[in-house]
Amino acid sequence: MKSVALIVTYNRLSKLKNCLKATLLLSFDNVVIINNASLDDTAQWLSEQKDHRLHVITMKQNLGGAGGFKYGAQYISKNLDTEWIFFYDDDAYPSANLLNQFEHIEKKDYQIFCSKVLLPSGKICKMNVPYKKIPYSTYETFLYSINNNKFLPNFNKQENVKTFSFVGAILHQDIIRHYADHIDEKLFLYFDDLLFSYYLTKSGYQILFDPNLLFIHDTIIDTNIYQNKKIYYLIRNLLSLRQYQYSPFSKSTIYLRAMYILILCILKGRNIHSIIHALKGIKDGFLCKNENVDK
Repeated sequence: MKSVALIVTYNRLSKLKNCLKATLLLSFDNVVIINNASLDDTAQWLSEQKDHRLHVITMKQNLGGAGGFKYGAQYISKNLDTEWIFFYDDDAYPSANLLNQFEHIEKKDYQIFCSKVLLPSGKICKMNVPYKKIPYSTYETFLYSINNNKFLPNFNKQENVKTFSFVGAILHQDIIRHYADHIDEKLFLYFDDLLFSYYLTKSGYQILFDPNLLFIHDTIIDTNIYQNKKIYYLIRNLLSLRQYQYSPFSKSTIYLRAMYILILCILKGRNIHSIIHALKGIKDGFLCKNENVDK
């Protein structure tokens, strides 16, 4: 089984060190790292790594997770002889038995797999949970807010799902070769993996969630995004979903979710700058205008 790890990094060198250490302990044939023009010592540190499996690509500017994964997938498709591509961020890392577990999965009907992603504490990382059923309508969104069991997979057994996160997604080379261009780099951050995976589902592909495929996402789930300029991308991209043929949410659901996020931003952020970013996200989302506020 030929496999390659695809990692996107930006300004998180300490996390990247842990990520790469765990990655190189596994028998990946190649490890591709997209350095999104990091401003810390990432480039220098990567240049000092001598493992022959490493392919380090330094971008001229930060393309976000979306652009990084798209470029990396295209690079792999054109340059590497492989079967399976494992996607993850620099603050995530695979379990020690990931490849052994994956090798024993029956793959006959599947070219896309989705891992279980845990926090270091052992709890489920909610931001990386796939949808078994997407709460498309306003009514389904209401049901989801009350009880999400109908919409999320059982974390203890294999199940077909409709979406995946770019932390722990495993795609066959054929999928990458034909569909990597559909990763929308304009989204930069948030909803890029949701939109791409839902597009693959609507194109007729099945996605299998397997809890034995395990990643650790070393992030703080309670980080207050409402005090962070990332709120711009969250609201802008949510509203931008209206323009896509295969939007995972109805327009009314999108507006409801955007309003909810704005309210939380005001209540939890309590920061004029985050509110300004949120309002700019609303404006640009309605205008379908994409801007990288990290520049």
